[in-house]
Amino acid sequence: MNNNTVKRCDFRIHDIIDGKYRVERVLSSTQTYQQFKVIDSSGKEYILKLLKLWEVEPRLRSNMIVSAENEIKSCNIKSHYLTNIVQTGIVNGNPYLLTEYFKSLDLTHYLRNPRLNVVKVVKDILYGLRDLHKSGKVHCQIMPENILITDAGRTMITNYVVLGGRGNLLSAKNKTSNSRYIDKSLAYQAPELYNLDRYVTLLPTIDVYSFGVVLFQLLTGELPFGRLVTESDWINYQSRARSNDWNRNILLRNDLRDVWISVLDMCLTSDANSRAINIDEILDILPKDDNHYVSVTGSNVEAPKNILNGIMLHVMQGDEFGKCYRLPELLQHPKRIITVGRRDDSVFNVIQIPELISSFISRRHCTIEFDYDNDVWYIRDGQWDKETKKQWTPSLNGTFVNSEEVTEEGHKIVPGDIISIGDVKLRIEVY
Repeated sequence: MNNNTVKRCDFRIHDIIDGKYRVERVLSSTQTYQQFKVIDSSGKEYILKLLKLWEVEPRLRSNMIVSAENEIKSCNIKSHYLTNIVQTGIVNGNPYLLTEYFKSLDLTHYLRNPRLNVVKVVKDILYGLRDLHKSGKVHCQIMPENILITDAGRTMITNYVVLGGRGNLLSAKNKTSNSRYIDKSLAYQAPELYNLDRYVTLLPTIDVYSFGVVLFQLLTGELPFGRLVTESDWINYQSRARSNDWNRNILLRNDLRDVWISVLDMCLTSDANSRAINIDEILDILPKDDNHYVSVTGSNVEAPKNILNGIMLHVMQGDEFGKCYRLPELLQHPKRIITVGRRDDSVFNVIQIPELISSFISRRHCTIEFDYDNDVWYIRDGQWDKETKKQWTPSLNGTFVNSEEVTEEGHKIVPGDIISIGDVKLRIEVY
């Protein structure tokens, strides 16, 4: 990419973006992107999200644009419960994407609304989260403003495409500003993200916690750990959140109190390992009704389970999005292990994973092993290294299967599992 082609964009109402889309409303602007409501020549309305590549240092732009393109591709998830991506493009050298627009109100307009079918809305949110998680994505910004209820009565999750990196997004939220007031989105942030002095692998349990805050607010109109306006409030809010001290008394008069208490207990714990590991655990305790999951034709949310030849790692998020590693074909007989780590000339790995704009993967990150006797695959955190004292070197940021941390003892892997290695997500699939 030629850096001279990247130019600043200051689009305003009535401006035409890329010669195709007229700006009807400027919705938001962050350090990394701008968001607009636009309309095309046929009258069709969309939400347009534009990466502010002109704000990125020229030497970093090539990697940033590759990262943004891979993020957009990996978020192209066909789901009844997500506002889907419909088009992408480049304007003045800056990438953009279009998502569906629906006549709707966000969830802030429905908090503690007696006419709202809370169970239906909650299930729809959970169906959307499950589709994201099965596709190797963690939303990281679940809050009422990012949940829409359309005029047709559908509940949909939006703003799940993160341009500029999820780690950068969360770090920016935690930085203090000159204002006396704080970013209210921090109320939905899991406690393990409060102090990002070291990298935290982003797991589905982050969204589970945020969902718990949204549910509490939907039921009560309040936040679970108290008011949150000033920096002083934020200190108290964090303290109560870390102590799991959410306001149970406010739910005394709710008809489904016992159900909601159970759900909130599964979500609003500061210990990520004690939260619901997957969305189905929450869905299983909700009241049964006719609101069943609606699948979309052509969707790849569900990974096929019937093994014909073997299993493979499918890159669902990362710089090699879409690449597949067929594990049986990588075994070098008679060896039964496959080493995985960051691409680096100083260490040999059977699977070498590149990182263009981050360095969260260790050079000796994990080991995949095949048990010939039982026809089972395992993954272990770390690798054998005869040069070290203990001879087994763990990774620096951990290896995770779904939301569970893997030790050197190993974890069985099966089709549908999501392996998290740094910011890279790998799904176990069959071929």
